[in-house]
Amino acid sequence: MRYELTTDSGEARLILIFAGWGTDASFYSHISVTGYDTMVVWDYSDLDFPIYILDRYHTVCLFAWSLGVFAATAAIPFDRLSMAIAINGTEHPVDNALGIPESIYNGTEESLDVRNLMKFRRRMSGKSYNLLKDRFKEFPISELKKELEYIRMRSAENYSCGKWDSVYISDNDSIFPPANQKLAWESHPSIPEIKHIDESHYIDIYNVVKGAIPAYNKVGERFRRAMSTYDDNAAAQKNIASHLVEMMPSIKIERALEIGPGSGLLTNLFAEKYSPSEIDFIDLYPLPEYKVAPSEKYHTGDAEEWMENAANDRDGVYDAIVSASAIQWFVNPRRFLRNAFRLLKPGGILACSSFLPGNLKELLPVNPYGLVYRTEKNLREMLSQDFENVAIESEEIVLEFESTRELLKHIKYTGVGGSSAKGNTLRSLLSNIPSNLTYRPIYFTARKNAH
Repeated sequence: MRYELTTDSGEARLILIFAGWGTDASFYSHISVTGYDTMVVWDYSDLDFPIYILDRYHTVCLFAWSLGVFAATAAIPFDRLSMAIAINGTEHPVDNALGIPESIYNGTEESLDVRNLMKFRRRMSGKSYNLLKDRFKEFPISELKKELEYIRMRSAENYSCGKWDSVYISDNDSIFPPANQKLAWESHPSIPEIKHIDESHYIDIYNVVKGAIPAYNKVGERFRRAMSTYDDNAAAQKNIASHLVEMMPSIKIERALEIGPGSGLLTNLFAEKYSPSEIDFIDLYPLPEYKVAPSEKYHTGDAEEWMENAANDRDGVYDAIVSASAIQWFVNPRRFLRNAFRLLKPGGILACSSFLPGNLKELLPVNPYGLVYRTEKNLREMLSQDFENVAIESEEIVLEFESTRELLKHIKYTGVGGSSAKGNTLRSLLSNIPSNLTYRPIYFTARKNAH
């Protein structure tokens, strides 16, 4: 394997790209996200990756494309990852049912020459070939053949062990048959969210990266602009806040932390039930004064980073940490839960709501590149590592609107499209989105061991 840091700014967060066959780091040089280093891995003529390189990062987000899905599964311990997304590939690269059919794979390997490599790249790129052709590097044919041979030899080994969060399948993929991909992932033990897209084998991984890793400045700005209209349009969010408070145990709470309070839907319900003496609030943008507790402190910034810094300064300060409809934006939920555990007093409670895969599914036709929603199984596993008395509930809330225009107003007035892709015209939105919207909230409460 070869690897290269294409963006090295000394950050503690990493975008890790396992490349498609026949591409190198230069093919992905346009991928860069503020606050993250970017590393590209390619050349699968062996599957030896120096894992120690990941030691400098507390957050590692894997994006694996094509044969890179198999290579990543074989080379990376998934417990080191914060997020794992597979794109047009499977863990079975040479397989008649779950990957590339043997006859096609073997034929590509045996007949590979300069002319056939160009034909492969055209077929792989689809309508994007003219935009991509200058990005393809010329490799010695002997090296590319060696790589295909090695992958074929290792393909027989069972690598169905990756914990994948999300999978993209192009319906027009002419390399990995979409039906084979679908079968492979529907039976995968990690139960990833599967998203079908109207693309060729090649899709711009940068679109996937930008959807999965929110630009917090843009997200915060959208919610800030929606502050004055939020409460009148947030029917689902009101139900979510109310349900979360009902789930919380009746205990004495003196000091609390609320993450992403926004307009204060949860804030007011929580304060009414518990009457805390002190509350800290952290959000992406400046907040109004809620005046629900004798002592209130307001913090602006990235809650994941703020909690890490706070936990390093002082352990065990809060009786409760609460959050409604906010932590789905977190890239590294395991790190959040670990820091929440550190910040809670013994016996303290954590109570949050997030969203499950399939949330806002009606928006997928116009924006398939969205957030990664964690499954209930995934959340339960992460919570059980530190907490006790874990309780999890979920439901589905379907909002019906008079028209698609009214649905789009709901999105605008609540800011829930905070990571949505741009470039859709009003006409395309009206023709591709129905007049209903599905929220899939998940709620959990957990307690820090009192001993």
